[in-house]
Amino acid sequence: MLGKNAKLFFGLSMCGLIIAIVLSAWGFPKIVNTQIQKSVQLDNSSMMYEKWRKLPIALTFQVNVFNVTNVDDIMAGKKPILQEIGPFVYKEYRERTVLGYGENDTIKYTVKKTYEYDQEASGALTEDQEVTIINYSYMNAILTAYELMPGILPMLNEAMSQFFGAQDTPFITVKVKDLFFDGMFLDCSLNMSAIALICGKLKADTPSVMRRAEDKNGFYFSLFGQWNNTDIGPFEMVRGRENIRELGHIVSYQDKKVMNHWGDPYCGMLNGSDATIFPPIDESDVPNKIYFFEPEICRSSYASLVGQRAIYNMSAYYYEIDRLVFASKSANPDNKCFCRKNWSAKHDGCLLMGVMNLMPCKGAPAIISLPHYYLASEELLEYFDGGITPDKEKHNSYVYLEPKTGAVLQGMQRIQFNIELRNIPNIPQLATVQTGLFPLLWIEEGADTMPDDLLKELQDAHTILGYVEVARWLLLVIASLVCVGAAVCVVRSGAAPVWPRSNNDFILNPGHSLDINKGH
Repeated sequence: MLGKNAKLFFGLSMCGLIIAIVLSAWGFPKIVNTQIQKSVQLDNSSMMYEKWRKLPIALTFQVNVFNVTNVDDIMAGKKPILQEIGPFVYKEYRERTVLGYGENDTIKYTVKKTYEYDQEASGALTEDQEVTIINYSYMNAILTAYELMPGILPMLNEAMSQFFGAQDTPFITVKVKDLFFDGMFLDCSLNMSAIALICGKLKADTPSVMRRAEDKNGFYFSLFGQWNNTDIGPFEMVRGRENIRELGHIVSYQDKKVMNHWGDPYCGMLNGSDATIFPPIDESDVPNKIYFFEPEICRSSYASLVGQRAIYNMSAYYYEIDRLVFASKSANPDNKCFCRKNWSAKHDGCLLMGVMNLMPCKGAPAIISLPHYYLASEELLEYFDGGITPDKEKHNSYVYLEPKTGAVLQGMQRIQFNIELRNIPNIPQLATVQTGLFPLLWIEEGADTMPDDLLKELQDAHTILGYVEVARWLLLVIASLVCVGAAVCVVRSGAAPVWPRSNNDFILNPGHSLDINKGH
């Protein structure tokens, strides 16, 4: 009876071990991944949905302006000396409006950003701070006109200089609030036929950086005013219900699946997310690159994996902007379709590392780079006598991703806006300056800290996942020990043959006996 019970116990323990192996190797991971997917997918019932729809924290939006300190020297042909003033810090709130759901597991929405000046974070700086900067709108108009009709540019210049406030130099002094959001007034009531021509063109095709004055007698030019309290989109994004690895992938913007500005389907591809949501990371196949789409530059960019790092007592994957994103076509042939000629008097835009021409995207000769020309050509730095000092810690773009959920633990995106200051002999304001790429300002957008409540929520989830992981392997260990114990019971009960101990024991064949008293 004891032998039969031992065998039964052993059989049951083997079944338990098999179940434990299946659960440990497949069951527990499957259950955990299913629950994570339900939590992060863009569905009304998920934990992520409301946080995605209305960002529960304010991002930081910081602006650093390049104040020009030696205007007279620049006008005399000397190198610029710049002074960085900032950061001017704003709180950025984001809210999405869901427009509907599409086929292929997508959601359609618009995004509204709202900016609020953060006086405490800005310290002594106020929005009334005056700065002397390159006259961005004037240089924009001059360079655009120069490409279209260089012969009549001297006749247009008088009107342009009055309209854009550049009577003596290509520089202007302005309050930052007017430059950023409120707008600098451009007066259409001036009695000049050329100004009437300019204003007529603006009325017919108003650029995004300008808004019509309420009295209809002019326009306000600002760099970021079009972003504030304005619905951007629509976007169409994958919800991640059918394939969690596709969560957040943007499949269309303004109902277009390809950005046609570049005249090439490769450069026009929509890759990645909007940089606020990423899918969980399969740690057996960690992506070397993560992609994100930027509508303001009409293209997708990417960050490359640096490695695994600890942050907030959690393990995360650290990515940073790749040097090849804005590389010259000689360094990165894939960038050749982003190249446009004649953005510079010296270069076609593809010979220099670290810059990108936004003319096809914005219809204006704006050039973007990383702040202080970080990762860009040394040639750009040689144009200045001071104020441009690239620093990886200050000017790099990066993101930390928590692998289990794909949550962004920390991230900053940094970009600089530039325009060419070009020597044009028949334009008085430009006849004596040196030609070079001139920076206006750089922005920093993202979150460098995580609120305590969100951090605790994520850490608690990590703790639970840790307990599940421990339970997974503990179950396997217990099942193995029980199986070993059952095997011992079977052996000791005599229900299974075993090798005898060696000390003076003998093995007898069946049918033979041994008489130790038998004589010889």
